[in-house]
Amino acid sequence: MRIKFVWWWKIIKQYLRNSSIHGVKYLVDDQLSCAERLFWLFFCVLSWYGCANMINNVLKNYIEYRVALTTDTTYLDWEAPFPTVVFCITSSSAIGKYFKRNPGLFTNYTNAKFLQASSEDLLSTYEKMRVPCADLLAECTWNKMKFNCCAEFRELKKTGVGYCIAMNTFHLKNEQGEPSVHFFVNRTVQYGDLIIDLHLDAKIKKYLFAGFSVHIINNFQLPIFTNVEKEETRIKAGRTTRMEFTMENTFNEDRVKHVAVKYRNCHFYYETQENNLFDIYSSDSCYLQVIIEQMIKLCGCVNFYYFVPRGARACNATETLCIIANKTNITSQALKDEHCLPNCEGTGLIVNRLEPQEYDAPNSTYARLHFALLSHPTMRYRRYVTNDLLDVIVSIGSAVGLFMGASILSIFELPYWLFIRRDKIG
Repeated sequence: MRIKFVWWWKIIKQYLRNSSIHGVKYLVDDQLSCAERLFWLFFCVLSWYGCANMINNVLKNYIEYRVALTTDTTYLDWEAPFPTVVFCITSSSAIGKYFKRNPGLFTNYTNAKFLQASSEDLLSTYEKMRVPCADLLAECTWNKMKFNCCAEFRELKKTGVGYCIAMNTFHLKNEQGEPSVHFFVNRTVQYGDLIIDLHLDAKIKKYLFAGFSVHIINNFQLPIFTNVEKEETRIKAGRTTRMEFTMENTFNEDRVKHVAVKYRNCHFYYETQENNLFDIYSSDSCYLQVIIEQMIKLCGCVNFYYFVPRGARACNATETLCIIANKTNITSQALKDEHCLPNCEGTGLIVNRLEPQEYDAPNSTYARLHFALLSHPTMRYRRYVTNDLLDVIVSIGSAVGLFMGASILSIFELPYWLFIRRDKIG
């Protein structure tokens, strides 16, 4: 055993005497005193510690802090999607016989007849809120060019707000399965104006007075109970309501897509799970899924104002009371924070709603909504990768060269002197 140990020690000494790593040859130099060897051992260990510490910091930054956010101002080359416009009928006279407020807000029932309502009865009252697009929308214009309103405005899945139609959103797809986002703002687009004329005849007015909301949101958002009553948009026949806004877009470099979700702390819209109830990922659709799953878990059914997934069913009146009683647990913000990350992309909006003004309406039953971008975006947020693999390799190589004087060829010295040049052992 001792002979074998001596043999291996001679091999190691030979390697250390001939290694290109600085300082190690002095550790086995027989011509130096013990004090000199201890001197070199101390400073070699100190250098190795400094090298290991620097490499550890480089790897930590690469793993945990790979993504950063900054601002861009080179706006001439940008293209940003125009925001999503959503119209929602939040209630109707049929709903009013059961509820005074939007039932998607988990409000208490107000009519004794509600206790006898079956799930079919409640679903039937929801169906009565549906208004044909052609009956509601008279004319649409984008930057002074008319387009087919009902080709762009289509129904969203139920989100707890009511019957909603939307345009220019990633939550709707065309016949080819591509996102239905067709309106953009860039340097070739002179304006950012969207004008929509509503046809407010007697039939439509009963819906609008019962409950109607207008939303201008980014292209990944959905109208949900947290924003349905934040802003009121007043609509009057013979008048135009102007909604002015500015926007700031968020752009991601391609390399961000290859960074793990837990390090970039956001999701792209195509990063959906297998059991996702919605076609794309957004923080809103994720939150809605959490709410729906909580309803099923706590009460065994889903509120009739929400999307009912396959294998589940809509609640009857008694079960709806169960959902109302568990409102706090169902809409828990803690659950949203636990399961739902923000979107990596999206547009931040600042909206100002003006009072209705008179305009030259083609008909006394017409009302106009004018969505106006005040100015082209001059700033956007850019998410980028701060450290890629090449940066890590260069940083580690620099640390090893600075503290140890080694290079990649030093790695090949180890097997060479330990196994190939054994014949040179003295």
